Amino acid sequence: MSAPKRLLFLFSDTGAGHRAAAEAVAEALHRRYPNQFVVDCYDPMADQRVIAGRLTALYGPITRRAPFLWATAYHATNLKPTVRLFQHAVGRGLRRKLRGALEPRPALVASFHPLLNHVAVDVMPYGVPRITVITDWVDFHEAWTDLKADCIICPSEAAYDLCRRRGVPAERLVKAGLPIHPRFQDAIRGFTDKRSMRLRLRLRPHAPTVLLAGGGDGTEPLRKYAAALARSPLDIQVLAVCGRNQALAEGIRQDNHSGVHVFGFVDNMPELLLAADLLVTRAGPGMIAEGLACGCPLLLTGNLPGQEAGNVKEVLRRDLGQYVPRPADLLEAVTGWFARTESERIADGERARAAADPGAAFQIADVLARMAA
Repeated sequence: MSAPKRLLFLFSDTGAGHRAAAEAVAEALHRRYPNQFVVDCYDPMADQRVIAGRLTALYGPITRRAPFLWATAYHATNLKPTVRLFQHAVGRGLRRKLRGALEPRPALVASFHPLLNHVAVDVMPYGVPRITVITDWVDFHEAWTDLKADCIICPSEAAYDLCRRRGVPAERLVKAGLPIHPRFQDAIRGFTDKRSMRLRLRLRPHAPTVLLAGGGDGTEPLRKYAAALARSPLDIQVLAVCGRNQALAEGIRQDNHSGVHVFGFVDNMPELLLAADLLVTRAGPGMIAEGLACGCPLLLTGNLPGQEAGNVKEVLRRDLGQYVPRPADLLEAVTGWFARTESERIADGERARAAADPGAAFQIADVLARMAA
């Protein structure tokens, strides 16, 4: 038996989505092609001694506390000349780190972050394929469209069309969905009905159930949304997933709202989503993909200016949910949704599920396996 081929996946922890997508595809490769590949997931921006690392460390605080600054930076750099200047400025320290990551020589390099594929091209060994996996859904920064990449994997028809308008040849584009972890497919295959799933999770089986998700870092102001739902005239069961934000979780627990279950960082998100009737979240692409795969209509509380604004428009256009920027809007939407007939609610869940592609990670794994051959 020949030795497994090494694949290098590049990502950065600017939000949880880049890492989650890389890990989803790595797991899909492991399952689909056992013993054929070794995947190294590498974050060169984790080192704050390089400029890119220091900028990455600012991403979370800025997007949480001053999103208008993020919007200004996003739109100011969303031009080809500016992208090139920015890549040159941040690339010096990253190139040195990437040279080390490229030893031993990989069979393929896949970038799950818009800056890293461009930086990698300057230090890549000759003949090693470079792939970009776009982790935004319908609209994305100019930096994602690397015209020199051997392949760009697009998560939607809209993303494909945007790449074409930016000059990427059709033969270098592949359409696939947003990659979510294969554990979602596992849970969906074993799913029978919401009541059974709630019993398994020790929840009330017949209560209307709403899941509040704030991402891995608990960036959403979930506390006020949980309080709003607790005031509902309905006997609602709320699942508040706070991620790594322990202070947020403790604050909601201290509020002691009836029917509100508080979770930290969880590894059973598929089961929680399958138990829920509705998903309340910011318009991040990863949570949207996971919610739709589990048949949850979406209630979007906000969006990061720039790449997530298009996600809200897409959800509304396809009737996959509603936009609820204020707690009062959320309460009204939840109350109205549960007042609908059962057949209407079932139809909403089926439409959400039809819009999803829980096997996207395997589609991407197949593309990478062919290119690494």
